[in-house]
Amino acid sequence: MISTRKNRFYFLAFTLVSAILYFLFAYFLKRENIIPLFSFFALLAGLYYFITKRTELLSENYNYYVFVAFSFRVLFLFSIPALSDDFYRFIWDGRLILAGLNPYSYLPNQIINEQIIGGANNLALFHKMNSPNYFSVYPPVLQLVFFISAKFSFGYNAVAVINLRLFVLFAEFGTFIYLKKIIDFLKLNKTTIFLYLLNPLIIIELTGNLHFEAVMIFFLTASFYFLLINRYSFSALFIAFAIAAKLIPLIFLPLIIKKIGLKNGLAYTTFSLGLIILMFLPFIDNQLISNVGSSVSLYFQKFEFNASTYYLLREIGYKVVGYNAISIIGKILAITSTCLILFISLKGINKTWQDFFKRALIILFIYYLLSLIVHPWYVSLLVLISVFTANRFAILWSILIFGSYFAYHAIPVKEIMWVIIFEYTVVVLFFLLKTKN
Repeated sequence: MISTRKNRFYFLAFTLVSAILYFLFAYFLKRENIIPLFSFFALLAGLYYFITKRTELLSENYNYYVFVAFSFRVLFLFSIPALSDDFYRFIWDGRLILAGLNPYSYLPNQIINEQIIGGANNLALFHKMNSPNYFSVYPPVLQLVFFISAKFSFGYNAVAVINLRLFVLFAEFGTFIYLKKIIDFLKLNKTTIFLYLLNPLIIIELTGNLHFEAVMIFFLTASFYFLLINRYSFSALFIAFAIAAKLIPLIFLPLIIKKIGLKNGLAYTTFSLGLIILMFLPFIDNQLISNVGSSVSLYFQKFEFNASTYYLLREIGYKVVGYNAISIIGKILAITSTCLILFISLKGINKTWQDFFKRALIILFIYYLLSLIVHPWYVSLLVLISVFTANRFAILWSILIFGSYFAYHAIPVKEIMWVIIFEYTVVVLFFLLKTKN
């Protein structure tokens, strides 16, 4: 039971106001509703800051706040994502597999133009996708999720969305279980778990907007836990699933090798990569590597959004060569990022788990600082890892990055540069000032 009248007031006020705001996000707000969008998110961020600072209250009423955290997520169950249209591609890929087609082998416009599959529902779905001219880039674990969701949607997009969201909800619950185990193992304050569970960006972007970083985070959290208790086979298994959901955990493999030693590390990596190859086997054909490679290459050398270092170099490029040298800059940043990740992963002695997670946090931060695209939901993994460290810049970034939605105030999308400058200036300064040696 929640003790004292004051604590009951805090609990009810936080719960009711947050629930109303999340309900509005789920069923009423649109991406172009700039003023209410940012007003409501600011209120959620303020409530989040208020409640996570009250560690004694959270500790005394731990189970209540865990229940509340998942109740906020369940509020989104029957909603259509308002801030992202990526889910249309998820449904599309699932329907292709259901029809016996390889999602890595056919462009959506090819499917429609050549009438490989028809139907008014599929045509309507095609017109809502943001990637009709690109091959799917979603790895096999997610393709399985998409297939199951399509299988039991009975042709209805709304049912497919509910199915997809159920996967996210189960993944988030799995993350909670392993997150709690890691916090206990590291002997951290148990209330640090609420930095992730109650984070408004995590709730809105993962459950609300159906971003499958949630599935990747679940598998990666499980992998980290088994790594902590020296169950390397289970850790390698789960990190393989994490990579086969989203490729980003690949950047942690050198750090893991450094931590567990070369012999164990090579066996670990070989096992993981072998499992990933096995998961791709059902989709392998003559065009797989070239098709996926072309889409990934275009993604990293054509698109840009909410970048930092890249935007600085782009402006220099305009001055020097007179055009956007994105293809050249993209390659330079990719090589630089790889070198820095390897250097930080392999340098010096990596004795403690605190050092391991601090390095993981820095590696991921550098990767995003050198990326051409940093959508708000990308920061979710940073938020998770920050729970295991004393560094809180990722929590701050999870609030500030929501400002990138200002870009949707116009059609076509137009970013507001001062918003991006403010975002990265504050986050980088906070990182430099607060990161301990």
